[in-house]
Amino acid sequence: MKTQRLKALALSIIVLLACSCSLSTYYFAPQEMKQTSGREVVVILKDGTTLDLINANLIGDKLFCTLTNNEKKELDIASIQSVSVTKKDNNLPFLYAGVGAIEIILGIGAATAPSPPGSCPFIFSFDGRGYVFDAEPYGGAICRGLKRTDWCELEHLATVDNRYRLLVSNELEEIENIDELKLLVVDHLEGVKVAVEPNGKIRTFARPVPPRSAADDQGRDLAALLATDDGQSWRPSYEDKAIHGSADLKGEAILEFPKPREAKTAKLLVHAGTTFSGSQAAEGFLKLFGRGISAWYDEVNGFGPAYYRVMSWYAREELYLLHIRVETEHGWEQRGLLYGGGPFMTENKAYTLDVHDVPGDVLRIKLTPPLNFWTFDSFAVDYSEDAPVSTVELAPVQALDRAGRDVREDLVLNDNRYLVLPRIGDSAELVFDAPPQAQGTVRTIFIKASGYYDIQLDGQGEPQSALIDKIFIVPGTALRNTYEAYLRAQELRNKETLKR
Repeated sequence: MKTQRLKALALSIIVLLACSCSLSTYYFAPQEMKQTSGREVVVILKDGTTLDLINANLIGDKLFCTLTNNEKKELDIASIQSVSVTKKDNNLPFLYAGVGAIEIILGIGAATAPSPPGSCPFIFSFDGRGYVFDAEPYGGAICRGLKRTDWCELEHLATVDNRYRLLVSNELEEIENIDELKLLVVDHLEGVKVAVEPNGKIRTFARPVPPRSAADDQGRDLAALLATDDGQSWRPSYEDKAIHGSADLKGEAILEFPKPREAKTAKLLVHAGTTFSGSQAAEGFLKLFGRGISAWYDEVNGFGPAYYRVMSWYAREELYLLHIRVETEHGWEQRGLLYGGGPFMTENKAYTLDVHDVPGDVLRIKLTPPLNFWTFDSFAVDYSEDAPVSTVELAPVQALDRAGRDVREDLVLNDNRYLVLPRIGDSAELVFDAPPQAQGTVRTIFIKASGYYDIQLDGQGEPQSALIDKIFIVPGTALRNTYEAYLRAQELRNKETLKR
C-alpha cells in the first residue's frame, strides 16, 4: 500500500538525503514544538507500531513528538518505517520552502536545511476524510518542449456520494502548467495487478514473479530488497563504492528471473523513481545558462537543436531515463528505458521487453544507475497474456481553483490550453462522476496528467558555455560535477557541525 510506501515522502526524503549526507551531519537546534494543524500525520515504525502525531521536533537524529493522546515520545530516525500525511485544510501548503529531511513532511522549522528541489504538481486524493498525497506526475518535464503525459496509480482515491475528488496543487518554487487531467478507471479481475506503460498502454500482471537472485557490483545480495513492494529499497549511493573517476559514479545490478524457454516477450513491473539528486542536478544545470536561459528554453520549446541535444543527453547519462539491458545470445542488449518519477513519490510502471533471443530458461536484466540518482523498491516479470479489463477515461465534471474560478475547460483536452498555478499553495479541486463498476471485478484508478513545470530561476550572469558544451559532449561530466558539488556540501556541513 502507498501508505507504507510513503517512504517516498519519509525515507525517500530521510534516507535519500542521508545518501548525500549522513543524518548525523545535520544538526537541528532545539526549538518550540509546532502544531501540525491542518494535517493528520501518521508515523509507522519498523516494528509495526503506528503513531498518530499532534506535533514533533527534530533534534539531531531524534524525533521528539506528542501523540494524539498527549503521550510524549522520543524516536530514533532509524526506527521510522514510513510517514503519511493527510491534508485536511485545502489552503494549507503541504510543503514549506526552507525545510529539510523529515521536517519537509511534518512542517517543522529547521536551523539548517536545504530547500526542497523543483518537482512537478502534487496530486491529492480524497479518501473520505481528507486529501492524501497520492501522485507526482511527469517529473523532469522542466519546460514546454519536454512536456509529456504520465499515468500514476491513485491508491487512496475513494468514492463519496458516487463521486471522486482530487486536489492538484503547486507545493514548490515553480510554475505548474497543467494541460490535461483525467482519471483512467480500470476494472479487472481480483488478484490481477494493473500497471501502465509510459506510452499509456495498460498491462496486467496475473502471475508476477520476483527476481530469484539480484546482486550489485559490490557483491551485495539485493533479492530480498527488490522482491516486494514494501518500501525497503535499493538506493545506490556514493558510499557504496570507492570513487576515482566518472566510471565509478555508476552502480550496477544484475537481476535473474525464471523464463519459459518459448517466451518471446516479458512484461516487467518496476516500482522505482529518481531522487532529490536528479531535481537538484536539473536546477544546477539550468543555472549554468545564466541570462541565456530564456533563449535556451525557446530553442528547446521550438524543437530546435537544443531539444535534440538535451534528449540525447538524457538517454546517454541515465539520470532520468535508465537503460534496461537484457542478456541475449549476442551479449547485453538495450531493450527498454525505465522512466524516472519522483522525487517525493515513486510509482509502479510496466515495460514490455523483447526476449526472443534470450536462450535457456533464465532472463537476466542489468541496470547501471548513476549513484545517488535512483531508488528501486521492487521488480517482477510476467509472461502471461494480458487479462481482459474494462476501462473508462473520465474528464472532470467540475474544476474550481482557489479563487472559485471554473478551470474545467483548461483540463479536459491535451490542447496546449493550460491551467497555470504560479505560486506555492495555488491549487484546484476536481470532481469526477464515478462510473458503474463491472460485476465481479476490482477497480484500479490512475491519474492521466499532461503538462510541464518551470523552475524559478533568476537568469543572471554569463552563460557557462564551455561547461555546458562539455556536459553535453563528454560522457560522465554531469555525474562528476554533481559528485564534486556533493563533496563541497559535505565539507561545508562538517565545518558547520564542528562550529557547533
